Amino acid sequence: MAHVLSPAREVAALDGTPRLMAELFAELGRRGVRYCHWKSNLRLERGLRGQTDLDLLVAPAHWRGFREILAAYGARPVRAAPGREYPTVENYLAFDEEAGALFHLHVHYRLVLGEQFVKNYVLPLEEQFLSSARPLHGVCVPAPELELVVLSLRALLKYRARDVVKDVLKIRHPGVPANITDEIHWLLAQTSLERVAACLDELGALVPGECVLAFLRTIAADPRDGRALLRLRGQVRRALAPYQRAGRARAMLVYFRELWRRRNRFLRLTPARGMTLPDGGRSLALVGADGAGKSTMCGQLRGWLAGRLDARVYYLGSKEPSRRSALLYTLFRMARRGHTELSRALGARSPLCRALASLRQALLYGHCLSIGLDRYGRYRAGRRLARSGAVAIFDRYPLEAISERMEHRLLDGPQIPLLAGDDAGPLARALGAAERWLYRRMLPPDHLFVLDVSPEVSLRRKPDHRREAVQAKSRALRALEAAGGPGGRPFELVRLSADRPLDEVLAELKAHVWRVIA
Repeated sequence: MAHVLSPAREVAALDGTPRLMAELFAELGRRGVRYCHWKSNLRLERGLRGQTDLDLLVAPAHWRGFREILAAYGARPVRAAPGREYPTVENYLAFDEEAGALFHLHVHYRLVLGEQFVKNYVLPLEEQFLSSARPLHGVCVPAPELELVVLSLRALLKYRARDVVKDVLKIRHPGVPANITDEIHWLLAQTSLERVAACLDELGALVPGECVLAFLRTIAADPRDGRALLRLRGQVRRALAPYQRAGRARAMLVYFRELWRRRNRFLRLTPARGMTLPDGGRSLALVGADGAGKSTMCGQLRGWLAGRLDARVYYLGSKEPSRRSALLYTLFRMARRGHTELSRALGARSPLCRALASLRQALLYGHCLSIGLDRYGRYRAGRRLARSGAVAIFDRYPLEAISERMEHRLLDGPQIPLLAGDDAGPLARALGAAERWLYRRMLPPDHLFVLDVSPEVSLRRKPDHRREAVQAKSRALRALEAAGGPGGRPFELVRLSADRPLDEVLAELKAHVWRVIA
């Protein structure tokens, strides 16, 4: 077959490819590992920059050397998301600290493909793909004819009954998506139908050659010919029946079960799951004074991990109250305003004003206790997520879990003792005890990142904040590193200077988080 490339031959990397990927693929070539990036090579450049997945087919006889190289370059295995586990397919993550790019390597030892959510076919074309390897951007890729043949089969196997309706009526988007037709045209520009036909002759009965050619002609003439595409889909399914992993009925059951799970958002109580860490998840918390960029950094981390790992942000501050907490605060403000007006009319020492003052304080304490319940609920949700192998990112964290020093309660800790002071009555003491009980049930996170911002920078970023409060929080954070955990247990944390530009802080934070999950 054309385009034969020795796996030991080194190929030039694409300019701008992060060094980790360039060196990894060069090492695969030097070690003679037989592999190729077997699909979606139109988007290979994006994959080499960490913007999309890399789909690698590796010769089963070379799996040991391949895994050794991945380990040497810091790649770590991860578990596929629920509903995306397929036989002889592995998932790895790798991180290029210099570029700040996270890479998802989707590693196949067999060609597993087919309809969405099922991947019900295993085609015995691995040797043909690996033998036809040619260089592209420093990566071995199969001959365009072979890639085009399998792309045609993949497109037909994914063609659904509702796609037929859309194509026949010419409504909504095409049944064969634009990204697939773009890829077909890109591959055809590198070859011809005649060479595809010759490739199909070499493959013989392994694939339905006439169906592939008819599909390519249909896409060229009328890519929305739903009747023709439906007929070809049926022919392909019958021809590839010997390569099915499960019978048609079972495949349909798996498809509709997964479709229901993913699409029925009304009944879904939790977001769709992503990939997870096989050795257990992690809980990370970012704390800092006002203006340190906690929420910004949490959002950036979530976006960086999104599509790779199951990672979610849990806000443990007070600015996203539950309905209960919001109602209590509204009632507190009404009582506060009523107390102010009555004090002007009747005097602050009148019985009615004193009763309203007591009510005002009770509502405020109730609001604080309710905020504690909000935080505890989100804390529990994050810990459950981490136990399932995901990454829980806490935006802020009650430092009562780490230090019981009073000044640390300025940092999202129990507030009733601070508000009541030394003159706390029975109600304040009871609600304060309940609040402290909640916060003491929140164990320290697995990893704490302190965004250390100076009061000057904090006030420049948050000019509406009081200098005294900002300085007090800054002092509390600076003292945190020396504070022992409950019972005198030491607690390790990572401190990052948040006075620097966002990009610098984020790059350092990503590097620390990768070391945590790697």
